[in-house]
Amino acid sequence: MNNTIPLELPATLPFDVYLVTCRNSSEAIIYKNLFSNISPTSVHRDNPVKKESPQHLSVILFGIDSVSRSSAIRRLPKTMDILRDMQAYDFKGHSKVGENTFPNMIPLLTGLNESEVDLPNMPYMDTLPFMWNNYSKKGYATFYAEDTPYMEDTFNRVKGGFQDPPTDHYMRPYQLALRNAKKIKYPYISYNCYNGMSRHSLQINYLKQFLDLYKGKRRFALSMINVLCHNTEKNLQYGDDDLHDFLRWMENEGHLNNVVFIIFGDHGNRLSKIRRTPVGYLEDRMPLLQMIIPEQLKARHATVHESLLANTNRLTTHFDLHQTIVDVLKQRFSRPSIAYHEGKVRGISLFQTIPLARTCRDACIPVTYCVCDKIIEEPTSHALAKTMSETGVQMLNQIMFSEDRCAKLTFHKTTSVRRYLRTIKKIGRIRTAFSLFLDAEDSDMYLVQFQTIPGFGIFEATFGVFQDGGVRVEGDIYRVNMYGNQSACVVDFVEAMVGGCLRDERDGDMVWDAFDGKVTDIPGSFDVEPYILRPAERQ
Repeated sequence: MNNTIPLELPATLPFDVYLVTCRNSSEAIIYKNLFSNISPTSVHRDNPVKKESPQHLSVILFGIDSVSRSSAIRRLPKTMDILRDMQAYDFKGHSKVGENTFPNMIPLLTGLNESEVDLPNMPYMDTLPFMWNNYSKKGYATFYAEDTPYMEDTFNRVKGGFQDPPTDHYMRPYQLALRNAKKIKYPYISYNCYNGMSRHSLQINYLKQFLDLYKGKRRFALSMINVLCHNTEKNLQYGDDDLHDFLRWMENEGHLNNVVFIIFGDHGNRLSKIRRTPVGYLEDRMPLLQMIIPEQLKARHATVHESLLANTNRLTTHFDLHQTIVDVLKQRFSRPSIAYHEGKVRGISLFQTIPLARTCRDACIPVTYCVCDKIIEEPTSHALAKTMSETGVQMLNQIMFSEDRCAKLTFHKTTSVRRYLRTIKKIGRIRTAFSLFLDAEDSDMYLVQFQTIPGFGIFEATFGVFQDGGVRVEGDIYRVNMYGNQSACVVDFVEAMVGGCLRDERDGDMVWDAFDGKVTDIPGSFDVEPYILRPAERQ
């Protein structure tokens, strides 16, 4: 943005991002707008981009942060209708494998588990085995766009991001420039809009530019929209017309001819009030996943269609989706692949039929996120409910013991108790998800939400209750309501980004800016992600 170039229109600019300013005869600014562009001259590749074909299919990953299948049905009726018309495969049993965006996107894009990524010793993300690198080596033009370069960004939030642009076309410079424009308090610029365009529409246009420029060429694209739904599920409906029109455009312009198109959520909504209900609990764990494949692929490989159709009613994960993308690149349609880790199955390509009896353990879904067991409501007034809640509060205080500035939390009330139902039939005990992790004869499992003071924080945890009366927390503890600056007492790096969140009652919500150490204004509503208390941190 440091070089000013006089323009004589029409002009073709060799840049992916540029700011156009128009002045009148008195040098007063009468127009100013930031533009995105896909310029082939801005790309420096070691190998040329090749043509796509029925054998060399393009892959378009269109992600929407915090969208479950159920919320898409409620809030995106036009989009879901056109996906149905396009004969998209609708995966009803798709489950997340981690709490927030990063631990779900890492399995999808690398096939790794979050625990295998050594974040403390990784200043940048460049060395991870991202799928776009594999595709680039095979002559694919690559694209990555994400619309929030501050809090919700997958690889920059309390992480180092990328030292070099990870793909041929990378939207982060545009989004950073947009953020700086927003700081100026210019009219028609907000958290959701820029000069009359919604933020998600700007990103869709950038993707359309990419698809048009490389039409007929091999393309690998990941577009991740965060601003639309991350903060509140209610805003998702404002994207329905734009998403519907984008899909219709894809079809009418021939961009689906040799393309595997995948629209997905990383997880369901974790911040809206619905999250604290039984329905919200399930939706958080069951993101949207729909896939469109070319008709010629179905014609050439009948088993692909049969397997995808069967898998729409099977238990699937982002590990499976990763393996499917691997098979597209390697053209393994007749003999789909399976990924193993330490001798155990981790991901099964969706091009082959997934076992009907697959369990959460089989699918590498942590017990905390498993939805295969039925849950029934229990009274919050029972003594056991208070015992479990107080155990959770005890653990929270243990975690914060070394934080001198943190107030000691006290149990206020139990807001919800749900018991995992262990079905007993005449044929004997049914093997459920939890019975594979723990001895079902020795423990009962409960999902409990409890509130603490000061601050009225609501936390959720899974508890094991044993026959000898012992109670313990299984897995992580999650905060499931907003907390503003209540975590500011925590100084550990991982929590610092969340802990630094400030609220200014005079000027809307504020968020700590990790890039320059200043407070950045976020107009409108801005919700902070729930903080996760991990077992390693407890130790």
